[in-house]
Amino acid sequence: MVVLKRKIIDFIKKTNIIKKINYNEFVFYFLFGLKSQFGQFKININTNCLVLSQYPGAETKGLGGLIAQYPKNFEILCLTNGSAMLSEFNPIESASIKKQQFSDVMKSIRVKGHKIFDIDSKTLKNYYSTFKKIDISEADYIFVPNVYDNNIDTIALLRHFKQILKDKEHKENLKIIMFESDFPMCTLDYFVNIETILETKKRMLSYYYPQDKFPNLIDKILGLNAFRAIQHNCEYCEAFMFFSVEEFLKIPHI
Repeated sequence: MVVLKRKIIDFIKKTNIIKKINYNEFVFYFLFGLKSQFGQFKININTNCLVLSQYPGAETKGLGGLIAQYPKNFEILCLTNGSAMLSEFNPIESASIKKQQFSDVMKSIRVKGHKIFDIDSKTLKNYYSTFKKIDISEADYIFVPNVYDNNIDTIALLRHFKQILKDKEHKENLKIIMFESDFPMCTLDYFVNIETILETKKRMLSYYYPQDKFPNLIDKILGLNAFRAIQHNCEYCEAFMFFSVEEFLKIPHI
């Protein structure tokens, strides 16, 4: 099968068929590429993980279970303040509430480090000067929202991140990991079993989405984790797509 996939990719490259049919080259490459499907992802004691979240709560939806399993390995940076997330409040009030929720979640699981930037929702594209101050030099893994998220701040985050990968020092073997927050991914590399930490993830989500204001939303979020687990002989898992820096920089349309 691997040989067949390699032959298909070589044929596509030689015939330049992607340009001829105007097909989404990113989808094609990773649907038919040679990535190792569905390995189990684990973190060792010395691994440094950096999470770049596009809004307060995205990090918990996408990898709250993984963070809760290894809190001392994680630094979480939330790039926007949630000023447009609560329609019943004005932007200042909404930002204040979302920033407090983010802080409460991070403190509840005792992550190594966390920070929320005072950048209003939907304006991250204007703040590369702030974004470029992020230190990525010690990270072994950097988690970012996936490229399919239909969110203006996600697009800005990925574009800014792509630029700092070009401009700033990072480890030679750095891995970029996309997580699922607003939209699922079409293909995956690794999964993490979160059965034993599920109640903790529910509690984390409840800070952002209390049952009285968001009925059944947490169950719906965890529904994706249940669906992902079908293939892995467990009840709930989080799933991810891995990239080398070279692969990430080649992703089109960012």
